[in-house]
Amino acid sequence: MATVAVVGLGLMGSSFALALRKTRPETVVVGSDRDPAVARKALDRDVVATANTDLGMVDMADVVVIGAPISAMRELFAQLAGKVKGKAVTDMASTKASVMEWAAAAGLDLVGGHPMCGKESSGIDAADPTMFEGAPWVLTRDDPRIVDLVEAVGAHPVVLDAEAHDRLVAGVSHAAFLLSVGYVLALSRRKDWPEASRLAAGGFRDLSRLAGGDPDLYAGVARTNRQNLLDMLEAVSKELARLRRHLEADDPRLVELFEEARSVRRRWAQE
Repeated sequence: MATVAVVGLGLMGSSFALALRKTRPETVVVGSDRDPAVARKALDRDVVATANTDLGMVDMADVVVIGAPISAMRELFAQLAGKVKGKAVTDMASTKASVMEWAAAAGLDLVGGHPMCGKESSGIDAADPTMFEGAPWVLTRDDPRIVDLVEAVGAHPVVLDAEAHDRLVAGVSHAAFLLSVGYVLALSRRKDWPEASRLAAGGFRDLSRLAGGDPDLYAGVARTNRQNLLDMLEAVSKELARLRRHLEADDPRLVELFEEARSVRRRWAQE
């Protein structure tokens, strides 16, 4: 009977614990969170079999899954380094290169991980055991113990090196958040925003959705994936400038850009 320790019982950690307890009821899932209220909720809601605010639970585990925020990772790795020898250790952070560097500096043999799913809501109250079903889950190497857990919660593992991961997710995930933030701020700073907000419906809801995400989480993402994000923002800025030129010139070829974007979106949806 395997024991899995989940360190950090926020949205991702608690969702993973719930999913694993549902699909592998024979697995003992224990938890740790530095917030006593969160640890208590995890126990009261049967998210984990036992929980505490220290890292003592790690001693009894065969596998350690780190669901803590990026901002806490470096310190946490230093605390874990002497406690996880011989254990499989992975994380769920949204960036990988810096996280892997921190782990190596602490002497931690980390299998970097990133489940490509989530919610705008954060914390244990938003935990959802179905969240990983059908989602890609990036791993920095193929470790059978970690792959088994990923597949157990319904995700499918994708092995990528840390640098490739950060470059790719800057485009398909992290830049999308920044664009959503920019759109919301631009609208909210217009004098007519109070009137416009009463008309906002599906279009605003779709494009503003990511701006409702956890600011601290994305601040960590921005700090640890800065250059890739800058490159993506530059690429998007060029496309916006092209759209602007066509619009200013009343160029009928503007529709061709609309058609190209729709074609790309449709091909992706059909894959």
